Amino acid sequence: MATQGVAAALNAPTRFVFHASGVAGGPVDRALEKAYAPIIAELESRGFPSMLVHSSVQGSDTPNEDRASAIVKALQGVTDQVVIVGTSNEGNFLPLVAAARTVRRVVYVNALIPRPGKAFIEVFQTEQVAVPGSYLDDLLKASQSITDDFLKLIHNPNTTKAQLKAMQERIDASPSAHIMVGFYEVCPLKALPKVDNVYVSGSADDQIRPEWEQSAARHVLGVEPVVIPGAGHADIYTAPYVHQLADAFTAGL
Repeated sequence: MATQGVAAALNAPTRFVFHASGVAGGPVDRALEKAYAPIIAELESRGFPSMLVHSSVQGSDTPNEDRASAIVKALQGVTDQVVIVGTSNEGNFLPLVAAARTVRRVVYVNALIPRPGKAFIEVFQTEQVAVPGSYLDDLLKASQSITDDFLKLIHNPNTTKAQLKAMQERIDASPSAHIMVGFYEVCPLKALPKVDNVYVSGSADDQIRPEWEQSAARHVLGVEPVVIPGAGHADIYTAPYVHQLADAFTAGL
């Protein structure tokens, strides 16, 4: 009977899960649904059901934990094997899902890879993550004074809850810092979950340096990245690249 249970688990269909950071039916949500439509259609044509989880991060102090919790909640009762996919800043919550429930695979697409015990904004201070002159680079530079004060606070053992609350309010009020969703949220994990990871890097990513993506995949996740020639940060989900993307997502499943 135990052997039959294992066999059934291995033969269960694999479901791909994407996240949309917006209210269902809202303009951001509709734009993301349209962006993900080609890859979802391609995956389903290959026999892999897919779903899009909707949750808003507006007004949240912990958008990474909130997005992870929304996915875990949406998957309650789902018996399929699950692959979770995240792009750009969504990389920060992917391991939180894998730490909370069993997943078959985690797929990072042009994504940040969180560091346990750190806010990702701290990684930017020591690693050249952003493409120089990019929109992301401009946001980081415009927020530098906030970042400096934030890092002083979180590394000061005498920092009070009131000081942290005031800092969060300052981040939320900043025209630049509040756009960088989840960058100022400390990753609560002690270590990244041991799970099957796939990293896909667009060679023409114009926001996160492809060189950083590929190096981080090797040194943080311990995997060889899949590089899609010519793909940028956002257009990697468009028709010219969707077949290569689906190949990377499903390899070995």
